[in-house]
Amino acid sequence: MQKDYYKILGVAKNATTEDIKKAYRRLVHKCHPDIAGNTPEIIEKFKEITEAYETLSSPQKREQYDSIARLYEYAEKGSGEPKKEHKKPDSKKPESGSTANDDPPPPPKQRRENTFSKMREEAKNEHAKNIFSDFVNSMINRNAKANKQSQKKYIPPKVDGKDITTEVTLSITEAINGTERIVNILHMETCEKCRGRKFINGTICPECGGAGEKSKYKKLTVKIPPQVKHNSKIRVEGEGNKGYNGGKRGDLYLVIKIENNAEIKYDGLNVLRTIPIEPYEAVLGGYITFEMNGSSIQMKLMPNTYNGQKYRISEQGAEKDGKKGDLIVTIKIDIPKNISKEERDLYEKLKLLSKRSIRETSE
Repeated sequence: MQKDYYKILGVAKNATTEDIKKAYRRLVHKCHPDIAGNTPEIIEKFKEITEAYETLSSPQKREQYDSIARLYEYAEKGSGEPKKEHKKPDSKKPESGSTANDDPPPPPKQRRENTFSKMREEAKNEHAKNIFSDFVNSMINRNAKANKQSQKKYIPPKVDGKDITTEVTLSITEAINGTERIVNILHMETCEKCRGRKFINGTICPECGGAGEKSKYKKLTVKIPPQVKHNSKIRVEGEGNKGYNGGKRGDLYLVIKIENNAEIKYDGLNVLRTIPIEPYEAVLGGYITFEMNGSSIQMKLMPNTYNGQKYRISEQGAEKDGKKGDLIVTIKIDIPKNISKEERDLYEKLKLLSKRSIRETSE
């Protein structure tokens, strides 16, 4: 006998689809394993409720189920009408001590015909039962296969965790030679109390406030390789947010920011750096001072230094395997944005003293 899905959901056989949905929602709030308890009995009961809902909420599956139910009722009542016994009318009243069943036995020919008729009827009924049994079994197997495929569709897909991106600011020295940094990463993890379901026994989870996840800080020591560039990214695999349903964790990306100098570049172990100077320094020459590798470097400018001219300072570059590169400085003549009246007057005098234009071609 198949399960009575209407009885499991507590609805009438003529219930509407909306009635079935309401009954299912009511039973979910009452019988879900997360609410009623994660016992084998509760799990089995909830499976029956889900199976009943999936069948009765679908018009096609419900019609198929009702057809099988009617066939079961037909089989229980019998495959045909019961045979009526034919008796010859007897005008005589039975004598005392005798009963109405004390009729004389039929002749041998009639007995043989009755036996053959009974055998044909039994064979006919047995054939009908076999057809009915085969039909019911095929319908049950088809329904079970459809339910199995339907359950497969509801398996939640794997969701990979999201990546985390954060900035790391380095000094020029750290960028050249490499370093280690402790970064404090904010992870979003599934709430351990409600396990992402947000509601417990019909109320909002008090641990995460109904968010289903909680923020969690993690300290991580990251190795920064030598000669990193400004705005470059370093990927740390598996240190992002956690995935769901078996999905892999995301990655951590560190965006490198070089402090006070975004124009630093590399050529092997050599460090390439642009240094700005003022116009009078370019004309007169002299010594300029700037910070490099954690210390002050003094460099001599030749008189009449031109824009783009390069100077080499030995052993002030990157270091690897006991070898040190050089620092190659490119000069950039920079005009101040704000100059005083006295400075402007001096430029006017310089303009009058200038003998020729720099744009004149030499012969």
